[in-house]
Amino acid sequence: MKRGYVQIYTGDGKGKTTAAIGLAVRAALAGEKVFIGQFIKGMKYSELSLPDYVDKIVIEQFGRKCFIKSSPERQDLEAARNGLARSREIIIGREFGVVVLDEIFIAHYYRLISTEDIRKLISAKSEETELVLTGRKAPTEIFDEADLVTEMREIKHYYSVGVQAREGIEF
Repeated sequence: MKRGYVQIYTGDGKGKTTAAIGLAVRAALAGEKVFIGQFIKGMKYSELSLPDYVDKIVIEQFGRKCFIKSSPERQDLEAARNGLARSREIIIGREFGVVVLDEIFIAHYYRLISTEDIRKLISAKSEETELVLTGRKAPTEIFDEADLVTEMREIKHYYSVGVQAREGIEF
């Protein structure tokens, strides 16, 4: 790519990770190497199989288990800090044309990483790297540093009538 941008997908609606994964697949099929770092996530998600099918995609998880309905523990902080260091290493290394940092804003919301940490990642990005940041509750003070901000807004969701998360659709 000649010029990479900073994209943010946030909001309370479904589709942030899905949009980022779609962008990652499209970029890989166009010849770009893609790194996907998943903050908070440590469970099995269907997209973890993606590198088996698309060799230009690398996925790493920077989480342990879901604590969203409880509180993060010391190990969650360590996982997020390790993920932050790894993300910086990936961005500075310039091996990947596209870097997706999935759920980085949830890590921020739970105070596992700071706004300044996110700013430093953005400023470390080369001119050619596309950086995609996802997660609910993105700090609005980061918006000025992004080139694209999309807010997913829930209007209607089948969860409200008791439909559970489905493999291949929600995870």
